[in-house]
Amino acid sequence: MSLLPKQYLDAVVSIEIPKGDKNYKSIATGFLVGFSIGQKDQNGKELFKVFLVTNRHVFQGKNEVFIRCNASQDGSKRFTLRLKDEKGQKWLAHPNEKVDAAVVSTSPEFLKKQNLQIFWFPEYLMALKPTIKKLGIGQGDEIFTIGFPMGIAGINKNYTIIRSGIIARLDDEIINSNFQFLIDAWVFPGSSGSPVILKPSLSSIKGTKPVNKAYLLGIAKSYIPYREVAISSQTGEPRVIFVENSGLAGVVPMDFVKEIVLPLLKQNIKS
Repeated sequence: MSLLPKQYLDAVVSIEIPKGDKNYKSIATGFLVGFSIGQKDQNGKELFKVFLVTNRHVFQGKNEVFIRCNASQDGSKRFTLRLKDEKGQKWLAHPNEKVDAAVVSTSPEFLKKQNLQIFWFPEYLMALKPTIKKLGIGQGDEIFTIGFPMGIAGINKNYTIIRSGIIARLDDEIINSNFQFLIDAWVFPGSSGSPVILKPSLSSIKGTKPVNKAYLLGIAKSYIPYREVAISSQTGEPRVIFVENSGLAGVVPMDFVKEIVLPLLKQNIKS
């Protein structure tokens, strides 16, 4: 039995750039989320505003990228995402430049019309700070990442790579100072923007309660590099710096994403 709901894979999209004639290269990962606007439709269902989420550094300095989504039938569809035009930047980022998160508003109606195989994470499936505190989510809890490390994304449609790990450090100090928490998981170029999902627990040790829901915790940012310096035997001076993947990676909590979209949500509530 899989502990990762299969529909979660349908929330993840490949972010691409052109590579040669009619070819594209997957450079990063994105995923869809929905935040409640505090209203309900005529049938009493809660209404959400939907956004594409990735890292700030994925969009930074680019005029456009391409988004590939799986279609309901075989294959996929690719859409041009304009990031900048004559009016300026068309994506939103956190006012604090150290928060590596970015969003683009999208339309659920548009997605439905395209006949896409799409899911988006509703706000109630996000482990924001109050939920993390209440459930006692923390170090040692297992996680999944879903994305396209090293651009491995499939040819005709998106085939996500799922990797596992654990929460290495999750506390107020690291979030307030570094705007991230840490996971012990292998993250590579192309993994940027991957959703990080809490692995549900079917059992727990005595005195604790199992968390039996696969909550969205945040956005995989990048691995933390380990640097080794080669010293010249003749001069004693550093000659070469070798950079390796330490196995630790930063994750931007979903609380920062909500801070980005909150002004837009308030506009919908007022209207």
